[in-house]
Formats: sequence, structure tokens, C-alpha cells
Amino acid sequence: MFSDRLEIPTVNSEFIAQFRRDIWEFGNLAWLLALGDRILTAFSHGLPPAIAVAQFFTIAFLALCWLLLNPDSNGTAEVLYSAFKPAEEQQHVAPTLERIRRFGYQQAFTWNGWKVHHTVFPNPRSQVPVIFVHGFGGSIGHWRQNMSALSKSHSVYAIDLLGFGASDKPDIEYSVDLWVEQLHDFWKTFIDKPVILVGNSIGSLTCLATAAAHPEMVRGVAMISLPDTSSHHESIPLGLRPFVRTLQKILLSPLVLYPLFYVLRQPWIVRHWASVAYACKEAVTDELLEILVKPARTKGSAQAFCAILKAMASPTFSPSIRSIFSNVKMPSLLLWGKEDRMIPLDSVERFSNYNPKLRVVTLDNAGHCAHDECPEQVNLELINWIRAEVLTAK
Repeated sequence: MFSDRLEIPTVNSEFIAQFRRDIWEFGNLAWLLALGDRILTAFSHGLPPAIAVAQFFTIAFLALCWLLLNPDSNGTAEVLYSAFKPAEEQQHVAPTLERIRRFGYQQAFTWNGWKVHHTVFPNPRSQVPVIFVHGFGGSIGHWRQNMSALSKSHSVYAIDLLGFGASDKPDIEYSVDLWVEQLHDFWKTFIDKPVILVGNSIGSLTCLATAAAHPEMVRGVAMISLPDTSSHHESIPLGLRPFVRTLQKILLSPLVLYPLFYVLRQPWIVRHWASVAYACKEAVTDELLEILVKPARTKGSAQAFCAILKAMASPTFSPSIRSIFSNVKMPSLLLWGKEDRMIPLDSVERFSNYNPKLRVVTLDNAGHCAHDECPEQVNLELINWIRAEVLTAK
């Protein structure tokens, strides 16, 4: 009799796993062909219409979703998550003496409802405090080779501008005036006596504008490379300005900037841009990359990046250097790397004409971030200038 149960053959799990993987890889090829076909079709008759661009981004998005279905548990999904996940909130770790020596006593305070990160190196023998202000994409850590040296004779402070570093990154209308207000309120809250301002790039512009707007708080202002964003708009012919504004609206739209941000913050891209900004390649270290990349992995960084770039393209982002310098009467120092590829060296002569009392020092083998490329030389120039001009000024 047929008393024994029939054995139902089981499907080999390895076969199923391999079958799923083969189907997935075949799908990758199909998506690749679809993207290639869409590109060729869209550009076959010149610039593609808006509908073709929308179709391309839709196919690209669906292709990305397909990649996330990788049956390999150690596959694309984990790689993408690792690349694009936000950084975890910093856990409180007792700082070491070495970290305090280089980065100071780091703190945060609330300004207009936003968290602002700053640090301090107290010195009871200080005759005049110093505040360091970073440039675009920078943070307090960018001054790690300068703060300790200056703190031997001065109380030293540094601040992360709103939208950068460990400070909050709200999606608001950014401007130099906003950062001037932030810097002034920080000074009023924690220092409230005349200081020396030291900035780099956008930080230089913020320091100079603060000195002009609040001369009572500034005894001297030192700038390491100085952009004049308003001059770019003035140099555009009147007839071309409507076209340029339209082009800027397209290029600075979230549809373009958001994907671009997630690409630009990848370490290998950041290393490339740092190599453009730095003439001294040896200064582009892993520690520098960590300082530049980490803030871009925090909450709100994409929105702030888009908002700041959009603001910088506006003619109202900053007053002109000419108008600012006319209101600056205190000692001023301008340090400029001779190999600065971000802002041309010929700007120095123009700035000197705006303010005949401006002391200019050009630095060999240095680019846009001289304070981090040749810190010993920059520190010495700052110390000598403070002693010779700031402390003796009446």
C-alpha cells in the first residue's frame, strides 16, 4: 500500500539566491540601457526640452531605487547608506589635554533660537582678545594651528558661523549682515571689550564688515584672503544681467544643488577641492578632510548649503569692499597667498587703493588658506602686527 508519504522536493536555497542575484544584475543592465537611450534621445536635436530632463531624472531615481533592492546583504544599499547617512550626534566625551590645547574649551549658546558653537582659550594676562572667523565650508577646527599660538599672549575665541561647522544650519536667507549681527552679539555676550578680528575668505569679509558696522568692538582687523562678492555683479554688463540672473536661478535651484551637495561632500571630492584651494599639498591631510567633511554630514547641511550658495549669488549678499573700507579706521592687515587660485592676487592692489593705511603681506608657497598652509609664518605676522600697530594705536 502507499502508506509512505511522498517526498516533495525542496528547492535549493543557494539556487534561489543566485537566481535573484542574476535577475537583479540583468535589471542593472536594463536600467543602464534605459538611461543611455534617454540621454541620446534627449540630446539628439540640441538642448533637451524640460519634459526630457524630467523623464531622465525620473528614470535615474527609479534606477537608484532598484539599486537599493540588491539581494546581497553587503551590497549597494549599505554602501549608499554609509555614504549619505547623516553623522550621529556627537556623544559627550571628556576632552583630552591635547585636544584642549589645539581646539580650546568648546561650548554652545543659543542665538535667536539657534545653537551657535564656539571655543575659548582664556589667558588672564591678555591685553586684547582675538576672535577667529572661518571661511566658506570651514569651522573652528580650521584654526587649530593658529589658536594655540596666539593664546600664549591673548585670550582667543573662535566661532562657527550660522550654517557652518557645529552651529545650526537653518534654511534661511543668509547674508554677511546676518553673520555680522551674530558675531557682534557673541562678542557682547562673552567678551564686551575691544577685540582683534581675524578672518579667512568669507570670514575676512564678515570681520571687515563687523569692524565697519561696530567700530567700538574692534581694535584691529586681520584678513587672510578677501573676496569682494559685490564686484562680480558690478562687472556684468547691464544687458547681460537678466540672462545671468535667469541662469543662476536654474543652476541654484534645489533640483540641481541638492544632488550636487551629496556628491561634493564625498571625501575624494573634498580632497580635490582642497588641493585647488591649497598651494601646499602636504597641508591637505586626513585631519583637514575630517574637519571639512564632518559638518556636511549633519542635520540641515544640504538645505544650508543651497541657501548660502543662492545668497552669495545675490547682489545684496554683502556691501562692496570699497564702501566697507571707507568706514574702517582701525589698524588693518591683509595676508594673501601668492598662489591663491580662488581669488586673484591682483585684488590686493585694488584693496590697497581703497585704504592707504592697509598693511599688505604676500606669502610665498601659500594659496587661499595661508593660515593652514604656512601657520608658523601667519602666526608670526599676526603677533608682530598686533604688537607693532594694534597695541600702540591710540
